[in-house]
Amino acid sequence: MVTGFILAGGRSSRMGREKALLPVGDRRLIELVIQRVRPAVERLMVIAGAHNATPLHDLPADAILMDLKTDHGPLMGIYTGLMHTETPLNVFVPCDMPWIEGRLVALLLSSCRGDVEAVASLHPLEGAQPFPLVCHVRACRAIGALLDRGERSLQSLLHQLRTQLVKIEEPGLWRSFRNINTVSDYAKLTEATVTR
Repeated sequence: MVTGFILAGGRSSRMGREKALLPVGDRRLIELVIQRVRPAVERLMVIAGAHNATPLHDLPADAILMDLKTDHGPLMGIYTGLMHTETPLNVFVPCDMPWIEGRLVALLLSSCRGDVEAVASLHPLEGAQPFPLVCHVRACRAIGALLDRGERSLQSLLHQLRTQLVKIEEPGLWRSFRNINTVSDYAKLTEATVTR
């Protein structure tokens, strides 16, 4: 059993408006991500913030959770998910990764064995990619300790846990790592959706 978590609690400051709710064709951005992650997991939850939980309640998810503390970044979203999960393995994907490939998620899940606490990707050209992130539930305590120290960096998370970095050699999977952060990114996504 694997639980998938879509992280949607950020403030979308670079975009200037709520990223999760951006229309892409006849759907919203977060719905594209849910559609891609859903086949790889048995349960799927969305982690929202206090500012956007209400408009996300109609999503096709098993539950909508709220960050345990606001404005603590994606590390708090991961911690919130691990505090609520009922499965050993958990996948975390931000709501702004519409090209995430299920094959990439499956590859990372298959690498979470033994005493490994987290699995992320190593892009041959761009280095460590924190998302998508696979976390074993036993990582919860270490992540809580990071947050207690005021740490919010995802890179520090990868260095503090027993982390496996999987080198992603297949160029067809590299697009999975692209985020929609700016108005320009969003314009490219809608253009690609229209011309697909």
